[in-house]
Amino acid sequence: MNPISIAASLLGLVALATVLGLVWRRGQGRITTPSDVRLIAPSSLGLESWAPGVTLLQFSSPLCSPCKTTNVVLSALAAAQDSVSHVDIDISERPELATLFNIAQTPTTFILDRDGALRARIGGAVKRDTVIAELDSILVAA
Repeated sequence: MNPISIAASLLGLVALATVLGLVWRRGQGRITTPSDVRLIAPSSLGLESWAPGVTLLQFSSPLCSPCKTTNVVLSALAAAQDSVSHVDIDISERPELATLFNIAQTPTTFILDRDGALRARIGGAVKRDTVIAELDSILVAA
């Protein structure tokens, strides 16, 4: 193979990797709404009850840097509203939960209503404004 063909192949691979990375990154922090209502019992996570409005359930791992940022954002949102709570679960201490809830990355955040119904799921670092909009829609409907 001549040097120009090698250089063109490498450039093509770099371009493809860049596009794939941008597509992956664009999907991070997006809210997905489950197609079916799934109730999660607080006891399955070692909790007594859910918040009276919304529970922000975060699944993290110790070496995850976006988990720390997500924790700060969700904790601040919960502190600003009495009916919202934030629970952070270290998935490395409870690996069975990764299988139970199909968690493939950390952070993963579930937004649960007061009955424990999974209303939304966020894979990756959360976007504050997106979470606020989802909180508002759940709390207004309650």
